[in-house]
Amino acid sequence: NNQGNTYQPDFIAETDEFIYMIETKAADDVKTEEVQAKARAALKYCEYANDFIKEHKGKQWKYVLIPHDKVAKNSSFKGVVSQNIFK
Repeated sequence: NNQGNTYQPDFIAETDEFIYMIETKAADDVKTEEVQAKARAALKYCEYANDFIKEHKGKQWKYVLIPHDKVAKNSSFKGVVSQNIFK
């Protein structure tokens, strides 16, 4: 899906502590330049959001990139997020 310069993550999830920007990708694609470029953009977004949060009330943003083979039907949210390759 080519959306030009617009990046849209797969999921945004909010917990009591954080707002997560979550991306799942095929394990073979995680190291591709396209996925890495999206990851850099997402990390930059989270950095800007967290800079804003320092001066205003709110929750910190975290970017999560998860290979598809690390997600299981019986995984908890915490378990899935712990599979993040950007720890």
